[in-house]
Amino acid sequence: MRLSIIHETKYRYTSPANYTIQYLRLSPQSTIQQKVLSWNLDLPGPARPFLDGFGNAAHVLVIDKPHQEIRIRARGEVEVADEPLTLPDAGPHRPELYMRSTDLTAQDQALTEFTEAFRRQTANSRAAALESLMAAVREKVDYQPGVTHVKTSAAQAFARGAGVCQDHAHVFVSCCRQLNIPARYVSGYLASKNGPANGNDAETEMASHAWAEAWIEGAGWQGFDVANQVRAQGRHVRVAVGLDYLDACPVRGFHRGGSGESLGVEVHVDEALVRQKGVGEADEGADQQ
Repeated sequence: MRLSIIHETKYRYTSPANYTIQYLRLSPQSTIQQKVLSWNLDLPGPARPFLDGFGNAAHVLVIDKPHQEIRIRARGEVEVADEPLTLPDAGPHRPELYMRSTDLTAQDQALTEFTEAFRRQTANSRAAALESLMAAVREKVDYQPGVTHVKTSAAQAFARGAGVCQDHAHVFVSCCRQLNIPARYVSGYLASKNGPANGNDAETEMASHAWAEAWIEGAGWQGFDVANQVRAQGRHVRVAVGLDYLDACPVRGFHRGGSGESLGVEVHVDEALVRQKGVGEADEGADQQ
């Protein structure tokens, strides 16, 4: 499936900020199951590209003059295989790195008791156990936008019994690690089966999506979209991975000065219209920044 993506983030201040630094993880990379056909970042100034510690394509943006608005726009097209996403290569780190707990994925007693019910099943079939775990987490944590925030931990979302895709991913990752299964948080995009989003918060949150990947020995990293109770596949575009949200979030940074900050995010993920080539026309090259 060929997907067209537009992701715009806007910061506004009632009084000017003097300095801003933002770390951007907005650029997907080509893998064996997704191909970046074109990608561009429209930024308010030059940004330095780098690969972060998890192998994600990232940029650092610095604005060192007074400003009252920052607009960050990522756009492009990505072709994704219409099959469950699997990465047989462990990546730049051994899978065991993703056994490390964080503040956002630490377990409490209630979450540990829930997790232990799946331990025996993992000994028989890790893949089947993860499918059951995905369904059970989704049953325990209802999808409700607005009841959690970026600092909500897996244990807190589990206790509340509600959250969004970020919380579903954190709870699933936390359970996997408790079961001695390496697991990581994934940020990316999801194309709706119902067509373009209309701009409400729930649809935007699902277009800018999060899920989890678990390491299955002999198969590799496999994606589990707990929020939608499906394996990550042709409508999912991977952008960044990490131990939790803080390692893989699209935009993260700080500013000096500036009061009355407001944030607006718009994300559109649609199935791209593929124009038929005429005689003598060549393929369009990638424009990746």
